[in-house]
Amino acid sequence: MGKPATSTQWGLQDTEGVLARAALLRLIAQGFGYPAPGGAAAMRQAFARLDPVRQGGTFGASLNASIRRARQAWLEAGDGGLETEYMRLFHGSGPVYLRETAYGDGRRPAGRPVEIADVNGFYLAFGMEPSNANPDMPDHVSTEAEFLSLMLLKEAYAAAGQRKPEHRLTRRAARKFVEDHLGRWVSALRGCLQEENAAPPYRALGALLAAAVAAECRRLGARPRPVQGLAPLDDMQAETFVCPLAGQGA
Repeated sequence: MGKPATSTQWGLQDTEGVLARAALLRLIAQGFGYPAPGGAAAMRQAFARLDPVRQGGTFGASLNASIRRARQAWLEAGDGGLETEYMRLFHGSGPVYLRETAYGDGRRPAGRPVEIADVNGFYLAFGMEPSNANPDMPDHVSTEAEFLSLMLLKEAYAAAGQRKPEHRLTRRAARKFVEDHLGRWVSALRGCLQEENAAPPYRALGALLAAAVAAECRRLGARPRPVQGLAPLDDMQAETFVCPLAGQGA
């Protein structure tokens, strides 16, 4: 019979894998941001940094396959084409929405303001301040993916530092956030990208996000109730495109 795990072993268990998943979520958040000049090259570099852990089998076969497909799509992408496609898909009344509260099918009885307040509550509780430049963007897919990445970082550091109460608290909060927010709408976003025949980088990124969130659901024991489509038109009137570069100096 093997020896019981020591506290040091507990602190190190799966920390590398959690950090790798945090990096993957940051990459996805970056990819769904407005494609500034050099954005495609930055994404290629981000995928390259994941290669060592990906090749080591850290992500598992299914997620690994999604990463490979997205990596290849971004290898073939150029900045000009990305900007044009981003504007077609996501700008103004474009056919694909990158915000959680654009998706609904009647399963959000509390309404958009309450949903936004709940998302902001998660952010403030864990030290992620709302953007002053874009205060109405807390439910953007990039912001939500970045927050989940932050939670994974906090989990990994708590484990490495032997801080079990903090570790449990962070995992519970991450599970709740996935169940109540990010995990509910990523499949609908992926479906919209497929239906609109999005360019390969964005279509593959949507599939990668769905796979990454599904992996976190399995790991955390989260059971979100997915929404199936877009919210009623009246609820979407406030959904307007805001360029992340707006308000910045030239």
